[in-house]
Amino acid sequence: MSAGFRAGPLVDVHVHLYENKDAGRQAKDNYTIWEYGEDPGVDFAPFSGDVEDLADAFGRGGFDRAVVVHLFETALARQEAMARFAPGHSEDETSEVLAVVDAAVADAMVASNEWVAAVAQSIPLVEVLVTVDPTVLGPTALVDHLATMADAGVRGIKLHPVSQGYLPDDERLHPIYDVCSQSGLVVLSHSGPGHRGGASARPSEFGPILEKWPDLRLVLAHLGGASWRETEELAASFPQVVFDLSEIIEWVGAPNAPSALDLAGLIQVIGVDRVMLGSDFPWYDPARTVDRVMSLPGLGAGEKEAILGGTAVRVLGLDRPTVAA
Repeated sequence: MSAGFRAGPLVDVHVHLYENKDAGRQAKDNYTIWEYGEDPGVDFAPFSGDVEDLADAFGRGGFDRAVVVHLFETALARQEAMARFAPGHSEDETSEVLAVVDAAVADAMVASNEWVAAVAQSIPLVEVLVTVDPTVLGPTALVDHLATMADAGVRGIKLHPVSQGYLPDDERLHPIYDVCSQSGLVVLSHSGPGHRGGASARPSEFGPILEKWPDLRLVLAHLGGASWRETEELAASFPQVVFDLSEIIEWVGAPNAPSALDLAGLIQVIGVDRVMLGSDFPWYDPARTVDRVMSLPGLGAGEKEAILGGTAVRVLGLDRPTVAA
């Protein structure tokens, strides 16, 4: 069943976008997918992930909406700032040097969010969740920035605790959870185990968040990733949390990933009204991800229609205009 012959909406809720092809290729080259174990024959897409690639991939696929979950490359921005403002210095040197670098990185994150928000305003296909990194901006500055971005029409925020180096219940994020809970902004977070320092985003680690902020519109990406065996319990305990199936569906059969039957069973237990299509473009082709959803065993046509778009329209409010619109 191809996307072109579908009756319902087709929405990809997990898309990455880059300002140019070089930036996209660099991001893909620098991001190692380690958690699932040995590659079972994953079909990576050739896209770099700029606006041209997005229009090509999602236009050919017949998508109604592509939700960009923006991720700012903090480590790369810091390297570039060190080279530009503190050549020859190491990061453990003077506080004055580090203050200049920190300010440059913060400015770069704000500018990156402003750019992707402007893309969403100019392309009807695109919706945006902006990046929030509490290691770059302090709580007050983050709240102020988020208010500006909400006024620009973004749908919410993207967190990546593993890449950004914290736990989901980091106190620096509490003011952000307050704002998002009160305003209805979506919080979409990477989920899965960590592999360096104390950073992690296992499904079980989001329980305290959902207890403290029961009205938070939380979406966990990848159905828990390599920690997918924790997802069913979290979903049962907190019916307000929803999920996307990006990446994990491409790694079916890997040592730390579910089988196709396991994945379909997990989706049925959680409920298709709480699981959404995500491709993780440009790593994977969104049209291929649609095909993989359509091939999942044991799911009816109506259940697959919900995953492919119906649930996203309801959960993300895509049938309603943003504030800026």
